[in-house]
Amino acid sequence: MANSEVSIDLDTYNPTGFSLYGTDLISNRTFLPGNGLVITVRAKMKTPIIGGIVGGIFSYNLTTPGNHDEIDFELLTNQLNSVHTNVYSDQPLGVGHPDSSTVTNPITQYHTYTITWLQNEVTWAIDSIIIKTETTLIPDNPMHFHLNLWAPATDWPSAYNAALQPVSSSSTNTTYSMLVDYVQVDSLISVGTIAENVKAEPIFYPNPAHENISFTAPVTNLSISTINGDMIENREMINDNVSVNNLVPGIYIIRYEYANKQYTKKLIIY
Repeated sequence: MANSEVSIDLDTYNPTGFSLYGTDLISNRTFLPGNGLVITVRAKMKTPIIGGIVGGIFSYNLTTPGNHDEIDFELLTNQLNSVHTNVYSDQPLGVGHPDSSTVTNPITQYHTYTITWLQNEVTWAIDSIIIKTETTLIPDNPMHFHLNLWAPATDWPSAYNAALQPVSSSSTNTTYSMLVDYVQVDSLISVGTIAENVKAEPIFYPNPAHENISFTAPVTNLSISTINGDMIENREMINDNVSVNNLVPGIYIIRYEYANKQYTKKLIIY
């Protein structure tokens, strides 16, 4: 890690000559959607970069023998202005259900990638813009979260690069990287558990939100701002719902006061 960036690396040096050495970071715990799960990652492919490399941002786990669940973003260095998505629901490895979206700025620049995993829907968003919604293939088994960098073989022709091959000497090794400076996994709050927390502090719900948010107690000096600090909402007293349907999907900072204490939280809009 350097400058608050984690480097997910792939080395071309491999004395066996059979494959390239890539990195796969895996969460210790598994995740279920529950009332909803939001995975947010900010990442980019580090330059200089060569074609034939895939940066993976995904959840994954085996299910029945030979099958697996998966929800992913895939950054292909063969296509620097496209981001690929895929999903598997208790299905075998293979092509899956791929899709892609164009990004104005290439994947060598930082983008924020968000997966919202609900019990009846999965959405993918890039820089707060939803690019894909899936309501049929919904994984429902526990999954680990992964960040990896790897080089596909010829069975994925759109991602393969014949010029990218292992080298047999460490002196000729080249390291390619995907940089990640932000990862967060948020679980949606169940309304049934709100009463347990009222005495500790007022809670706003739902989070992520789409139309309105509500508080479990009256709060004062509410403000909502972007992660860059731009103020969007500022109200002295909140006794009812706060409309957020004017906010574009993304991550915001919400601040409020209660019982002479100040609270700062993240608010996710989908």
